[in-house]
Amino acid sequence: MRLKIFTADNMKAALTQVREALGDDAIIIDTSEEDGAVRVTAAMEVPAPRVKAQRAKKPRPKPAPVKKSLKELELDDHSETADLSHFLAHHGIARAMRERILETAASFEEDSNVNALAHALDIMFHFSPVSNDYQSRPIMLVGPPGVGKTVTAAKLASQAVLAGRTIRLINTDTIRTGGTAQLEGYAEVLKTTVIEAAEPELLSAAIETNRQPDELVIIDTMGYNPTSRTEMAELHEFIQVCDVEPLLVIAAGADPQEAQEIAETYAGLGVRRFIATRLDVARRYASLLATAARADLAFAGIGLTPYLGSGIERLDALGLARLLTRIAERKIFIPPQDDTEDPNDQEGEES
Repeated sequence: MRLKIFTADNMKAALTQVREALGDDAIIIDTSEEDGAVRVTAAMEVPAPRVKAQRAKKPRPKPAPVKKSLKELELDDHSETADLSHFLAHHGIARAMRERILETAASFEEDSNVNALAHALDIMFHFSPVSNDYQSRPIMLVGPPGVGKTVTAAKLASQAVLAGRTIRLINTDTIRTGGTAQLEGYAEVLKTTVIEAAEPELLSAAIETNRQPDELVIIDTMGYNPTSRTEMAELHEFIQVCDVEPLLVIAAGADPQEAQEIAETYAGLGVRRFIATRLDVARRYASLLATAARADLAFAGIGLTPYLGSGIERLDALGLARLLTRIAERKIFIPPQDDTEDPNDQEGEES
């Protein structure tokens, strides 16, 4: 079911908007009058998408794994045997930050490299995990295009539902093709609906209409270009229209300098925490530290996979230390060899 809020000078005009946008089968959920304007909340049923069955391909033998070098074998269990500087250099952490981390870690008398690093990270960075406690202030997921805001919104909603909480999903991304459909697909799994708020002045009504006291509100937004003043000004209007917490979503593996600039731009809009996504497709995490350090942003969580069930995991200093002392194996795909024989290679039969 798709929910949408319409405002007009009178009821007739509002119903005309409902009919034009949702058709004659639209269901009126709520009506109200405020400051001389009529507000109508309407809904329409969205048919479930049809999935075309596909035949599974016949499994083919897997090629032998790529042989590892002696150094790679030694680093399979390397968190306590290799030097911390090796890991920090691998992740591409800037020299000045790397030296500061190592100096701080060395000041702790720890037998474990991971624990020493965790102490240093706990001093240098902030950790404020997002949990199911934002009923008094909705969270708005913001960030550049393509970082996984919609999946993150669905993961947070899923975690809240599993914890027995009531949620409200709001989408302001009505421009991107399939933006609402993607979130609605997740909402259907969670047995909830998505409210559209295409304009800043509609967001307040989308949040407050029939809102329950302990309801958790999650707002998904369009990907905004941090280098565009026009786009950032539009996002600022959505943030300022009501009391929400803008929560930055940024993908791991980005260029650290780009990440710094993105963090600085979004911090100017009131961002104080961020969630890092796509850690499964990145082997270097310097951008995460750069994001946190440049604008003094707190780590709010991480998305390890794109799958809904994996959720947004809490991250503390020890968890970050474990990430930084793990070098993901570089898995190289080798296409299977074609075993089909070439007819020209076969010897002809004797006559």
